[in-house]
Amino acid sequence: MSGSNIQTVSKASENISRRILENAEELKRKMLLEAEKNAEEIVVNARKNAEEKKRKLIEQGVNDLERFKDQELVKIKIEYRKKLYDHLWSLIDSIMSAAIAIIGGIRSQRERYDAFLSETIGNALKMIDGEEIILHVDKRDEKIVRKLVKLHKGRRFRIIPDLTTVGGLIVISGDGLREVDETIETRLKLRDKSVREELYNFLFGGLNAEDW
Repeated sequence: MSGSNIQTVSKASENISRRILENAEELKRKMLLEAEKNAEEIVVNARKNAEEKKRKLIEQGVNDLERFKDQELVKIKIEYRKKLYDHLWSLIDSIMSAAIAIIGGIRSQRERYDAFLSETIGNALKMIDGEEIILHVDKRDEKIVRKLVKLHKGRRFRIIPDLTTVGGLIVISGDGLREVDETIETRLKLRDKSVREELYNFLFGGLNAEDW
Protein backbone atom coordinates (compact mmCIF):
# COMPACT_ATOMS: atom_id res chain seq x y z
CA MET A 1 0.00 0.00 0.00
CA SER A 2 1.34 3.40 -1.00
CA GLY A 3 1.95 6.11 1.52
CA SER A 4 -1.02 8.18 0.27
CA ASN A 5 -3.38 5.24 0.64
CA ILE A 6 -2.18 4.56 4.17
CA GLN A 7 -2.70 8.23 5.02
CA THR A 8 -6.25 8.14 3.59
CA VAL A 9 -7.15 5.02 5.59
CA SER A 10 -5.67 6.52 8.72
CA LYS A 11 -7.64 9.71 8.23
CA ALA A 12 -10.85 7.74 7.60
CA SER A 13 -10.26 5.75 10.76
CA GLU A 14 -9.78 8.97 12.72
CA ASN A 15 -13.03 10.34 11.32
CA ILE A 16 -14.89 7.18 12.27
CA SER A 17 -13.40 7.19 15.73
CA ARG A 18 -14.28 10.86 16.17
CA ARG A 19 -17.84 10.26 15.03
CA ILE A 20 -18.16 7.30 17.35
CA LEU A 21 -16.86 9.44 20.21
CA GLU A 22 -19.14 12.29 19.25
CA ASN A 23 -22.10 9.94 19.00
CA ALA A 24 -21.16 8.38 22.30
CA GLU A 25 -20.84 11.83 23.88
CA GLU A 26 -24.22 12.87 22.48
CA LEU A 27 -25.79 9.63 23.67
CA LYS A 28 -24.26 10.15 27.09
CA ARG A 29 -25.61 13.72 27.19
CA LYS A 30 -29.10 12.54 26.19
CA MET A 31 -28.98 9.74 28.71
CA LEU A 32 -27.96 12.17 31.45
CA LEU A 33 -30.71 14.59 30.47
CA GLU A 34 -33.24 11.75 30.39
CA ALA A 35 -31.99 10.49 33.74
CA GLU A 36 -32.26 13.98 35.24
CA LYS A 37 -35.75 14.35 33.83
CA ASN A 38 -36.77 10.93 35.17
CA ALA A 39 -35.17 11.73 38.48
CA GLU A 40 -37.12 14.98 38.73
CA GLU A 41 -40.34 13.18 37.87
CA ILE A 42 -39.55 10.49 40.44
CA VAL A 43 -38.87 13.14 43.09
CA VAL A 44 -42.04 15.07 42.17
CA ASN A 45 -44.14 11.89 42.22
CA ALA A 46 -42.53 10.79 45.45
CA ARG A 47 -43.35 14.15 47.01
CA LYS A 48 -46.90 13.95 45.71
CA ASN A 49 -47.27 10.44 47.10
CA ALA A 50 -45.77 11.50 50.40
CA GLU A 51 -48.09 14.51 50.63
CA GLU A 52 -51.09 12.36 49.72
CA LYS A 53 -50.16 9.78 52.36
CA LYS A 54 -49.60 12.56 54.87
CA ARG A 55 -52.99 14.08 54.01
CA LYS A 56 -54.73 10.72 54.33
CA LEU A 57 -53.02 10.00 57.63
CA ILE A 58 -54.03 13.41 58.98
CA GLU A 59 -57.58 12.92 57.68
CA GLN A 60 -57.73 9.46 59.22
CA GLY A 61 -56.36 10.85 62.46
CA VAL A 62 -58.98 13.61 62.51
CA ASN A 63 -61.75 11.09 61.73
CA ASP A 64 -60.50 8.76 64.46
CA LEU A 65 -60.32 11.66 66.90
CA GLU A 66 -63.87 12.80 66.03
CA ARG A 67 -65.11 9.23 66.34
CA PHE A 68 -63.39 8.89 69.71
CA LYS A 69 -64.86 12.21 70.88
CA ASP A 70 -68.34 11.12 69.75
CA GLN A 71 -67.99 7.77 71.52
CA GLU A 72 -66.82 9.43 74.73
CA LEU A 73 -69.64 11.98 74.51
CA VAL A 74 -72.19 9.19 74.11
CA LYS A 75 -70.74 7.41 77.17
CA ILE A 76 -70.88 10.62 79.22
CA LYS A 77 -74.49 11.28 78.17
CA ILE A 78 -75.55 7.71 79.00
CA GLU A 79 -73.88 7.89 82.41
CA TYR A 80 -75.40 11.30 83.09
CA ARG A 81 -78.90 10.18 82.14
CA LYS A 82 -78.57 7.08 84.31
CA LYS A 83 -77.53 9.17 87.33
CA LEU A 84 -80.28 11.69 86.62
CA TYR A 85 -83.01 9.05 86.38
CA ASP A 86 -81.65 7.22 89.44
CA HIS A 87 -81.91 10.50 91.35
CA LEU A 88 -85.43 11.19 90.09
CA TRP A 89 -86.68 7.72 91.01
CA SER A 90 -84.99 8.08 94.40
CA LEU A 91 -87.03 11.24 94.94
CA ILE A 92 -90.18 9.35 93.97
CA ASP A 93 -89.27 6.56 96.44
CA SER A 94 -89.02 9.22 99.16
CA ILE A 95 -92.39 10.66 98.16
CA MET A 96 -93.97 7.20 98.21
CA SER A 97 -92.52 6.48 101.66
CA ALA A 98 -93.80 9.81 102.94
CA ALA A 99 -97.23 9.11 101.41
CA ILE A 100 -97.42 5.71 103.11
CA ALA A 101 -96.49 7.33 106.42
CA ILE A 102 -99.28 9.88 105.95
CA ILE A 103 -101.75 7.14 105.01
CA GLY A 104 -100.64 5.27 108.11
CA GLY A 105 -102.15 8.06 110.16
CA ILE A 106 -105.61 7.37 108.76
CA ARG A 107 -106.67 5.54 111.92
CA SER A 108 -106.45 8.81 113.81
CA GLN A 109 -109.23 10.10 111.53
CA ARG A 110 -111.79 7.79 113.06
CA GLU A 111 -114.85 8.58 110.99
CA ARG A 112 -113.01 8.43 107.67
CA TYR A 113 -111.24 5.20 108.61
CA ASP A 114 -114.45 3.55 109.79
CA ALA A 115 -116.12 4.52 106.50
CA PHE A 116 -113.11 3.09 104.60
CA LEU A 117 -113.37 -0.23 106.48
CA SER A 118 -117.12 -0.42 105.92
CA GLU A 119 -116.74 0.15 102.19
CA THR A 120 -113.84 -2.31 102.00
CA ILE A 121 -115.83 -5.08 103.72
CA GLY A 122 -118.83 -4.45 101.48
CA ASN A 123 -116.74 -4.62 98.30
CA ALA A 124 -114.99 -7.84 99.42
CA LEU A 125 -118.27 -9.57 100.26
CA LYS A 126 -119.55 -8.88 96.75
CA MET A 127 -116.67 -10.98 95.41
CA ILE A 128 -116.99 -13.89 97.84
CA ASP A 129 -119.92 -16.33 98.03
CA GLY A 130 -120.88 -18.53 100.94
CA GLU A 131 -122.28 -18.05 104.40
CA GLU A 132 -119.04 -18.31 106.34
CA ILE A 133 -116.53 -15.50 105.96
CA ILE A 134 -113.13 -15.22 107.62
CA LEU A 135 -111.66 -11.77 108.23
CA HIS A 136 -108.01 -11.26 109.11
CA VAL A 137 -107.66 -7.86 110.74
CA ASP A 138 -105.23 -5.72 112.69
CA LYS A 139 -105.91 -6.00 116.41
CA ARG A 140 -106.45 -2.25 116.52
CA ASP A 141 -109.38 -2.67 114.13
CA GLU A 142 -111.01 -5.72 115.72
CA LYS A 143 -113.62 -3.78 117.66
CA ILE A 144 -114.85 -1.63 114.77
CA VAL A 145 -114.84 -4.61 112.35
CA ARG A 146 -117.04 -6.66 114.71
CA LYS A 147 -119.45 -3.74 114.74
CA LEU A 148 -119.42 -3.30 110.96
CA VAL A 149 -120.03 -6.96 110.03
CA LYS A 150 -123.32 -6.88 111.95
CA LEU A 151 -124.68 -4.82 109.09
CA HIS A 152 -124.32 -7.81 106.74
CA LYS A 153 -127.10 -10.23 107.58
CA GLY A 154 -127.11 -13.84 106.46
CA ARG A 155 -123.34 -14.30 106.81
CA ARG A 156 -121.31 -15.86 109.61
CA PHE A 157 -118.09 -13.99 110.31
CA ARG A 158 -114.98 -15.31 112.00
CA ILE A 159 -112.64 -12.46 112.88
CA ILE A 160 -108.95 -13.23 113.42
CA PRO A 161 -106.81 -10.29 114.71
CA ASP A 162 -103.48 -11.54 113.34
CA LEU A 163 -102.48 -8.74 110.92
CA THR A 164 -100.12 -5.84 111.29
CA THR A 165 -101.14 -3.37 108.65
CA VAL A 166 -101.35 0.34 107.93
CA GLY A 167 -105.04 -0.21 107.35
CA GLY A 168 -107.59 -2.53 105.81
CA LEU A 169 -108.13 -6.26 106.13
CA ILE A 170 -108.09 -9.60 104.32
CA VAL A 171 -111.34 -11.41 103.56
CA ILE A 172 -111.41 -15.18 102.86
CA SER A 173 -114.24 -17.55 102.01
CA GLY A 174 -115.04 -20.25 104.60
CA ASP A 175 -113.61 -22.96 102.33
CA GLY A 176 -110.43 -20.94 101.78
CA LEU A 177 -110.82 -20.94 97.99
CA ARG A 178 -111.44 -17.22 97.56
CA GLU A 179 -109.37 -14.43 99.09
CA VAL A 180 -109.59 -10.66 98.77
CA ASP A 181 -106.64 -8.71 100.17
CA GLU A 182 -107.89 -5.21 100.94
CA THR A 183 -104.96 -3.99 103.02
CA ILE A 184 -103.63 -0.55 102.12
CA GLU A 185 -100.15 -2.01 101.55
CA THR A 186 -101.46 -4.47 98.95
CA ARG A 187 -103.53 -1.80 97.25
CA LEU A 188 -100.45 0.41 96.97
CA LYS A 189 -98.34 -2.52 95.79
CA LEU A 190 -100.82 -3.37 93.04
CA ARG A 191 -100.82 0.23 91.86
CA ASP A 192 -97.17 0.89 92.65
CA LYS A 193 -95.95 1.05 89.06
CA SER A 194 -98.80 3.22 87.77
CA VAL A 195 -98.62 5.52 90.81
CA ARG A 196 -94.88 5.98 90.34
CA GLU A 197 -95.33 6.71 86.64
CA GLU A 198 -98.08 9.22 87.42
CA LEU A 199 -95.83 10.87 90.00
CA TYR A 200 -92.96 11.00 87.53
CA ASN A 201 -95.10 12.56 84.80
CA PHE A 202 -96.61 15.02 87.27
CA LEU A 203 -93.28 16.11 88.75
CA PHE A 204 -90.86 15.70 85.85
CA GLY A 205 -93.08 15.43 82.77
CA GLY A 206 -91.41 18.44 81.14
CA LEU A 207 -87.93 17.07 81.72
CA ASN A 208 -86.32 15.47 78.67
CA ALA A 209 -82.84 14.18 79.44
CA GLU A 210 -82.36 13.34 75.75
CA ASP A 211 -81.84 17.05 75.12
CA TRP A 212 -79.13 17.36 77.78
